[in-house]
Amino acid sequence: MENFIALRNILNNIEQFEWSNALFLPEDETWDLDTKGAVIDPDDVEDDSEEVPKFARENNLQYALDIQTIKGIIKNAFLQKVECTDDDLFEAFLYYYDNDAFIVIN
Repeated sequence: MENFIALRNILNNIEQFEWSNALFLPEDETWDLDTKGAVIDPDDVEDDSEEVPKFARENNLQYALDIQTIKGIIKNAFLQKVECTDDDLFEAFLYYYDNDAFIVIN
């Protein structure tokens, strides 16, 4: 069942999501920790001509990253800084999204 979840909760509870799912976030807004997104199966389309799941399409959500990648981002952040804050995790997520590379936390 699809529902909206705050990005903060997704990042802090990433292990509860299936690796095969993906994060979809709003197309038309600047993302922050309180942005509501959805974790859904990217292959859950009604027919092969559709590229975006119905829930994402109907709610103006775009594909952000797959859950397996986000798990790697979070793991990498905690390897660099044992006590990561929500802001640290969000910064690491955005850095990866923009650069397709892990952030270096100082």
